[in-house]
Amino acid sequence: MIYFDEQSSLNFKLEEQLKTSLSNLVQRGCDTLGVFQGLLLQIEDEAVDVVIKASSAYPPNFKTLPSFASCIPIENSFPANSAKASTGFKQWFTTYFNAEKYIRGRVHNLDGQHVFLVFINACPDLPVNLDKVALLDDCLAVTLEKFELEKGESHQNTLYEKLQSVASIGTWEVDIINDVLTWSSQTRRIHEVSDDFKPTIEDAISFYKEGFNRDEISRIVSHTIETGEPWSATLELISAKGNSVWIETHGMAEFKNGRCTRLFGTCQNVNKSVQLRLELDARRKEAEAASKERGLLLSRISHELKTPLNGITGMLQAIRFEKKDNVRIKKADIALHSADRLLALINDVLDYTSIINGEFSLSYSDFCVRSLAEDIVDVFKGRCADKGIRLYAVLSFDEKTYVNGDAARISQVLTNLLSNAVKFTSKGYISIQITLKQQSNIPVLLASIEDSGVGMNEDILSRIFRPFQNDRASASEELNGNGLGLSIVNQLIEKMGGELEVRSKVGMGTCFDIAIPVEMASLEKEVKSDVELSSELLNIPLNILVVDDNDINRLVLASMLEKFNYVPDEADNGEVAVEMARAKKYDLIFMDCAMPVLDGMSATKIIKQEGLLSKYGRIVAVTANTTAEDKVSCSEAGMADFLSKPVVQNDVTAQVRVALNAKSITA
Repeated sequence: MIYFDEQSSLNFKLEEQLKTSLSNLVQRGCDTLGVFQGLLLQIEDEAVDVVIKASSAYPPNFKTLPSFASCIPIENSFPANSAKASTGFKQWFTTYFNAEKYIRGRVHNLDGQHVFLVFINACPDLPVNLDKVALLDDCLAVTLEKFELEKGESHQNTLYEKLQSVASIGTWEVDIINDVLTWSSQTRRIHEVSDDFKPTIEDAISFYKEGFNRDEISRIVSHTIETGEPWSATLELISAKGNSVWIETHGMAEFKNGRCTRLFGTCQNVNKSVQLRLELDARRKEAEAASKERGLLLSRISHELKTPLNGITGMLQAIRFEKKDNVRIKKADIALHSADRLLALINDVLDYTSIINGEFSLSYSDFCVRSLAEDIVDVFKGRCADKGIRLYAVLSFDEKTYVNGDAARISQVLTNLLSNAVKFTSKGYISIQITLKQQSNIPVLLASIEDSGVGMNEDILSRIFRPFQNDRASASEELNGNGLGLSIVNQLIEKMGGELEVRSKVGMGTCFDIAIPVEMASLEKEVKSDVELSSELLNIPLNILVVDDNDINRLVLASMLEKFNYVPDEADNGEVAVEMARAKKYDLIFMDCAMPVLDGMSATKIIKQEGLLSKYGRIVAVTANTTAEDKVSCSEAGMADFLSKPVVQNDVTAQVRVALNAKSITA
């Protein structure tokens, strides 16, 4: 059934108009025929629905009535008039319509349903009544045909609106003669204005982003008005809500008598495609820049490799024909120095590439920050002494200060900065100050490395943390370095969530200030029962060597061993330790890892490779670097165990007991 009062379609307004027209038509029929009740009925197989009633005061009293006969055509279920009706139908009609006479009009189609006019108590025996009903049918046919046409047009408009919405395409039209601009609903949505917004030409222009976009739309519109050439452009506008919207606008002109009278066209929201294009363009530029940077990096690395390689190959060739021992030794030292530089460059390149490729990760563990700092300072004491410069160290925390952080990377940062200071300082001093402070309830490791070296100008300072940005104006190979150290320092500090600042003046030196957030580690160590050594074990002699570049550290270990009447030999670097191991078979070597000349792991490898230990001898690492990676490195070098600084008596005693047990079994 067609219920106009329950309409939910997009043609609601049209159907309301139709309902009014049909009601007027039925009422006019009643007036013409001189009756009180007229109806527009819809017939189905099992029911008769009342669509329109002229008067609610007269029957029928229901909207839906049972059909007299469920058969088609309608003539069989609802005769044309009461004169042609059967006795049974008359009884049915009287029951529901409370009348005996009626005239039915022709059957019409409304939305695929059969409808017709019925006028109650209109006498079918008067031919004039039949003629009047026929005229009313003609009016009804025209009314319904008009509705179908308007509905079809409305449907097309609705479909057009939907298509505009789906594609985000709006239409517009400018009546130049009357200076009137018309926007479609989608155009209003694109500009984010209300449905009742009435734009002017000036409004439309002002929506375009000020500057190039507004100037460009003004130019192309003027050009089209003058020449008739259509336009197509992608421009940016600012909506009524302040949002940036990229649109693709197309426009055409209509001319009459050589004069432009109308402009019309479309505008489409192309935000996604433009943003995608801009993003792709940005990525393309980034990729091109990265490719260019990689090319430059490879070129610079190739160049940097040549210097140490030339030193190695040149000196090795010279050594072949050198007969003087002192000259040969000097040339060998130069070759070894060049090899060290080459190894340092390779390590720096590996570090740098792993960081920029995202393959780098931090490894956190508890470590004694003072021991780590002292080890680093001890390494640089000799280097500074060799150059005749003073090294000042201020460590503002006690020996039992433990923190949680990446000890290896913090050590790498401090070592690189100190190396840089030594490299660029020929006289005067270098100072390192390290302390722990609470900043916003977060413990922060603060370090300041200052030197009285050559300093840097503003140009060098602006690019100092970029790779291979060393001072090429210097003729000294030592001052040029490999150009990666500071870049790595900057990357490492950034990875650890810290900050790095540099202050420098030409001829007045440089100062690097770093701040690295850490976590305080518990000072409570696992309580271990005292390790006891039996008198039988203590009767076994042991050859012990303590290797550490720090005098105090050697003294501490020696005093712990003297408790058991063992007096160890001492070496202040790995090279001395190797020579002593060649001269004497040691049962136990306590080996520091970070030392000048030759570090502990390198010394251990040499001792193990040459088989310089006793048959039950062992090397124990003593270091402030306590990460899992450090332990693995020590193990791979051939060290049997690992002690973290500061060492304690119980741990040293345990190592002595292991050595004594091994010797007692093999004795």
